[in-house]
Amino acid sequence: MLETYEFSITASKAKVRSALLDPFLFSGVMGHISILQVVDEATGEYVSPGKLIKPGRDFRVLYVFGTPDTKLHVVLGYMRGPEVSGSTITYSGKTDDHKLEWKAEFYLNDTNSGTSIKIGLDVNYKSSALEKLVGKSPFQLAQHFIQEHIIPYMKLYFKEETIEQGMSVAEVQRIEGDIAEIVPKIRQLIQNITTGFIIIKRNNLRASIQVINGQPTMMKMIKGNKIITGNDVLASLVMESGSGVAVAYEIDVEKALDSASEQVSKSIDISQRKYESQA
Repeated sequence: MLETYEFSITASKAKVRSALLDPFLFSGVMGHISILQVVDEATGEYVSPGKLIKPGRDFRVLYVFGTPDTKLHVVLGYMRGPEVSGSTITYSGKTDDHKLEWKAEFYLNDTNSGTSIKIGLDVNYKSSALEKLVGKSPFQLAQHFIQEHIIPYMKLYFKEETIEQGMSVAEVQRIEGDIAEIVPKIRQLIQNITTGFIIIKRNNLRASIQVINGQPTMMKMIKGNKIITGNDVLASLVMESGSGVAVAYEIDVEKALDSASEQVSKSIDISQRKYESQA
């Protein structure tokens, strides 16, 4: 049964998109899916995250139904995602016995105050016994995922970072696809920025390139527990594979400085007593 819901939040589209591209965060928000293993594209086998070489988009998961106050039911299964097409991000999954199948699609659009999010969640049972076990119809379970998990998380915990509150940051350009195809286009992203930064992300990797006066300055990449800096960042990115995204942001320096000066001026305490004692 397909359940749809649309709502808006003040967070930027780039921030929402970045969060939804993290399968571990997504499964946690869903509340009933626990990732056990990830397929390793290097070997084609499911392994624990600590043994991954090239993370894929297929996962072995544990579906958990019930609450701590009721009896819990667990079922092994699969999850796949994120799959990206334009402004749509898709996840899907099923149990090992194929009695439960689901598909979630997120459609993101910019608004004047943040992001409009439309969720389409399709849940199907192929067994009446499973419906009795879960205690909800497919439609009710879809509603539960959306209204009791996804929306509360987005509205209550999805806070803007300090940089978005204290600085004027605008997304200039976005490139999605295989990392190997993105890296050669980084120079193009740099040329489109005067002062700002570029963020490159994939499942287990994130990198940043600062740009000042149209020239790249500090570069940093974090992959797992490893930190790479300087020119080694681009050399390392060339060796990566798998889907990812690179986003270029421009910073309005004048607004950023004005905002910073306002905040600092408010924090300065002038003690009249001190000046009077010195008179």
